[in-house]
Amino acid sequence: MSEGGVFLPWGVVTAAFWTAGTPEPPGPGPVPPAAVPSAPTGLPDVPARIAGIAALAAEGSLDEAALHAEQLDAAYGAATGGTPTTALADIREVRGYLASLAGETRAAVGWYLHALRLRAALQGPAHPDTGAAVRRTYSLWRTVADPVLGQALGAELLATAVAVEGRGSTAARRIRAVLADPAPDWSHDTPTELTASWEDAFTLWDRGDDP
Repeated sequence: MSEGGVFLPWGVVTAAFWTAGTPEPPGPGPVPPAAVPSAPTGLPDVPARIAGIAALAAEGSLDEAALHAEQLDAAYGAATGGTPTTALADIREVRGYLASLAGETRAAVGWYLHALRLRAALQGPAHPDTGAAVRRTYSLWRTVADPVLGQALGAELLATAVAVEGRGSTAARRIRAVLADPAPDWSHDTPTELTASWEDAFTLWDRGDDP
């Protein structure tokens, strides 16, 4: 995040403001030029920016990649006024992927869940992208090594899967089965029907989604 100076709403008050006497009413002066409206913030090139982030991650510069992803998130939000889009879901999922690479499991799954809910709201539960997001989130969740954290995140994932795909969906049934197991195998293995590469977050933009 930028650490620029704080700009107060009333501007900068100088010492002369406090020491000067009551000023005489000003005489007529030149008419100031009309204010030029500021240009709107340009929409970031999300595919190009994500490609750059992917390159940084591939080089092992995870901190720099995460910073660039955060900056892209902020720039895109400023350009769109915070309007949810599928491109924003892509950006948030990339942030989750980077968090997973950094070992920040709770944050990683949280970003994936957030992106999943965005896609469901924007594209609908039946859209293939939404189903793929469910599978990626499930696959990422199954990499959680801590059983306590796995149970906690699984409960949140189950609630989301039920809300998006229904109680009888494949994802919901599999999540319930894992959560009900007194000693689940917290491994990277996932059922064939739910296996998805959660590592493909960097390639999501290649689908050609609208911003």
